[in-house]
Amino acid sequence: MAKISSFNRLSLGLLALILLAALVLLGPISAASILDMGGDRDTVPGENGSMTAKDLAEIIAAGVWIAPDGGDNVSEDVMETLLSLSGPARILRIMVQEEVVSELGYIGTSNGVLVFWPDVTETLSLIAPFDPRERPWYLEAARAKGTIWTKPYLNQSTGILAITCATPISVEGNLTGVVGMDVSLAEIDSDLANISSGYPFLLDGQGAVVMKPAVPEAFLWEEILVPGSLLDSKNSELADLAEAMVRGESGTSFVRLGKGSTRIAYAPLPSVGWSLAVTSGDEELAAAKASQYDQLFRRISGQTEILALETGEALKYREGGAVIALASRQNGEGEGVGTSATLPFALAAAAIFVLLAGLVGFRAGRSALGSMIDKVARAFERVGAGDLDTKIEEDGSKDMGSLGEAFDKMTTDLKDQISLIEKRSFEVGRSEKEQEVSEEVKRFLLPERIPQVEGYQVAAQSLVEGRDCCHFYDAFEMEGAKAVVVMAEVSGKGLSAAMVAGLTRSLIRAAARRFSDPAKALRETNLQISDDVRNGMMVSCFCGMLDLSSHAMNYANAGHVPPFVVSSDGFVDTLVGGAISMGALDHIDLDMEGWMIDPGDVLVIYNDGLIEIENEKNERFGTENLISLVKNNKERSAQDIMKELETAIREHMGDQSQRSDPAVMIVKRSV
Repeated sequence: MAKISSFNRLSLGLLALILLAALVLLGPISAASILDMGGDRDTVPGENGSMTAKDLAEIIAAGVWIAPDGGDNVSEDVMETLLSLSGPARILRIMVQEEVVSELGYIGTSNGVLVFWPDVTETLSLIAPFDPRERPWYLEAARAKGTIWTKPYLNQSTGILAITCATPISVEGNLTGVVGMDVSLAEIDSDLANISSGYPFLLDGQGAVVMKPAVPEAFLWEEILVPGSLLDSKNSELADLAEAMVRGESGTSFVRLGKGSTRIAYAPLPSVGWSLAVTSGDEELAAAKASQYDQLFRRISGQTEILALETGEALKYREGGAVIALASRQNGEGEGVGTSATLPFALAAAAIFVLLAGLVGFRAGRSALGSMIDKVARAFERVGAGDLDTKIEEDGSKDMGSLGEAFDKMTTDLKDQISLIEKRSFEVGRSEKEQEVSEEVKRFLLPERIPQVEGYQVAAQSLVEGRDCCHFYDAFEMEGAKAVVVMAEVSGKGLSAAMVAGLTRSLIRAAARRFSDPAKALRETNLQISDDVRNGMMVSCFCGMLDLSSHAMNYANAGHVPPFVVSSDGFVDTLVGGAISMGALDHIDLDMEGWMIDPGDVLVIYNDGLIEIENEKNERFGTENLISLVKNNKERSAQDIMKELETAIREHMGDQSQRSDPAVMIVKRSV
């Protein structure tokens, strides 16, 4: 009996130890994994509704800070804001991860919520109280009511020169927050240092040198690098050069300095209001480098503008904002895919441990080799701590050698399984990440509800199939009793085309408000996107600007299908005029046209994908069918006309899959 009891104690003790090691490996299965497995089931109830596990996972996955101390006491308003930010938080993470020069991205709202990626909660805790609404990037963007770039600064955590891009978030004309992105200037700094055919430097909008490489020995042009603004230089020729650079001009100037004259070529970086100069360099080099740097800054500003608009839409259109309770904060960077994928491996490892525990326990019971138990226990403890290279200490015996070989094979198999799972998780995660971005961009480009314009009925519809989305429509009011209606299409497919469409939408909104002229707005947008469009992609666009008092519409057409107007008495007129699509050339000839919108008139803006829809006989829906349907329903509201059109389109195409992405916008002046 004593022998049996000893055997039981040894076996059970070792089994408990092995199970404990297995639980250690199960530890990395975080709350995010459980949330991920939960699908779309409601997991956190609230007073006004409930939120899904996916929403909560998106919030927790990014860092969250509630001003001023982190958020021990979270109000109902803040909780609703957090829920609304789940989608934008996902886009924020993906943008920062995909943009090599991005160090940190964040969304700060007017009620003190800050969502950021990567997670810097611990850093903020050290400097608390911290309120993003008091930071320069927030205040400057709020004052400017548009995208701003801060002055370069030294990142205290990385020691690398950086700059911040910030864009205000606006909902119905009210500031609701600011989107920001910290951008590393290491790439530009390194590139400046590698320019061998002259000495380069960057001048900001106040005429001060903001970036320059190290000064070489026997540097002759030290007057350029004096502190302060070159606009205040006592050298009139140098001051004149600085003034031309600040104005955004390009060219070459000969400047007499204290140690000799030199030729200075310069070119602007319009996106940040800077200018690049190269002493003893040529104008072509300066222009090429300035364009390269400017493209980087414009890409970042476009991303922040897209995120700001998306966040504004999320805060504006979120219905039934559910109240959530954040009982705790998770500061890890788990994405859900990787941790959930670890679960089967951890359970399998636990099963292996249990089987080996039984084997070792049986052997220990037979021979009562306490030293063997100790060695195996220590090895399993090290494996449980994550050391898969550990070995069982040998004692020269045949039994211990066999056990060591089996143990080594187990750890090797585990490493192979981990490697395989990580590879599959990366592939799945990358695919899911791209799909997530595509869905978010599609929702941004094709909102379920389009803003209405005073005195008009506006309806829009897209029949995009699958993930691909390469067009958008938009309508928005501006100051001065004006409104803009836009439809555009990118000649490409996939995520890259969708991102170009998103950037174009943001640029058109900004340009329309700046110029109040659709032709100038599209010409400016073309300048902004021409360097960003790749692989032959171009952007066709119709932009109409309505005067809400006179009901005159000025419009411009850059390669888009000409819209038509059905009058209240049934006459049909095509809006003539147009030019080449945007993105094909740096400068396009584009004129503004005009039209009067009378009571009852129906303006129909559509893309060629609509009229190219085919039925089983390969017959296209066609322009004639579209015009006839609108004429026959001209007395009805824009929304009712759209419903009739959608029904007719679906009946025409039947079960046929379509290669085109049809889109249409109907704007009717109220009687």
